[in-house]
Amino acid sequence: MPTRNTVLLERIVKALGDKAPQDALARLEDEFKGSLLVVAGDTNDVARHAEQLRLAITTDECARVLDHLAPQIRISLDHSEEAINTLFPDRFIEP
Repeated sequence: MPTRNTVLLERIVKALGDKAPQDALARLEDEFKGSLLVVAGDTNDVARHAEQLRLAITTDECARVLDHLAPQIRISLDHSEEAINTLFPDRFIEP
């Protein structure tokens, strides 16, 4: 059964090719069942944004920008609040 991560995990298994164990997808699905794996962007996105901002940047520097952004991209309390309230209204617990 596909999960929220299946598309990305299939991409990882495909990248491993013949080196991936037969049950690689199932093992990865189990390992990350409580996580949300997201490709937030790639070097093409950074290059496109730099061009729009009229900033000079090389392909190697685009990768460094992604490395710099990676620790900052997390699900925040505000994100969770908005999603829970949208999906499950009236869940507030009175003090």
